Amino acid sequence: MSTPDTPLPLTPPEAAEPFEPSPPPPGPRRRRWPWWALAGVVGAAAIAAVTLLMLGVRTTVTPLDRAAPCLAQLAADADPVAVERASKRLDALRPRGRYIVIDSHRNRLRVFEDDVMLLDAVCSTGSGTVLVHPSGKKVWTFDTPLGERRVIRKTRNPVWSKPDWAFIEEGFQPPKDPSLRVDTNSLGDYALYLGDGYIIHGTLFQTLLGKGVTHGCVRLGDKDLEYVYSAIPVGARVYLY
Repeated sequence: MSTPDTPLPLTPPEAAEPFEPSPPPPGPRRRRWPWWALAGVVGAAAIAAVTLLMLGVRTTVTPLDRAAPCLAQLAADADPVAVERASKRLDALRPRGRYIVIDSHRNRLRVFEDDVMLLDAVCSTGSGTVLVHPSGKKVWTFDTPLGERRVIRKTRNPVWSKPDWAFIEEGFQPPKDPSLRVDTNSLGDYALYLGDGYIIHGTLFQTLLGKGVTHGCVRLGDKDLEYVYSAIPVGARVYLY
């Protein structure tokens, strides 16, 4: 006869090793944002808000309001020293004193002192048309330049030395005698020079203000031009967009 297998003794519960749950995995480390990330978000929101102000847009919720939660989180995460450094850099970019902002799309010229708008005037800017020299060797595009410039000089009773395109546009051959290019009427009573031949000046065609009809210069009505001439110093910044 075969002997039945002897059953193995059961391990009593008290003899089993106690169960110890594994510790939870470490949570994600709190990210500390670099100063340039904070500066970028603050700068983008500030630029959007200033652009809306320049465009004359009035909203109950501004871009800065929408960005407030994100800015608050970034401020909490960022190093205070980096935040202060970024704030100083952004503040240094803010226009100071009196400056001009020209909206070439809507044909508006605005004068600001710090953040306060002193003048909102209708103007005329470049037509965007193209003129080709009869020889085909030269082409002129009549756009108002965009970007940042400065008032390099200003004058009363400006005299314009008409360039070649002014004659070609009217179907005439440009004269060789410089005295035949002198025009004492077209620029009005005042002129503020921005360099490269671009000028803020008056116009004989007041009814065309508000339209893109110029050869790149910015035209103003008589009263607005007089104000801009007296209010804006040489060296002032001019922002064109």
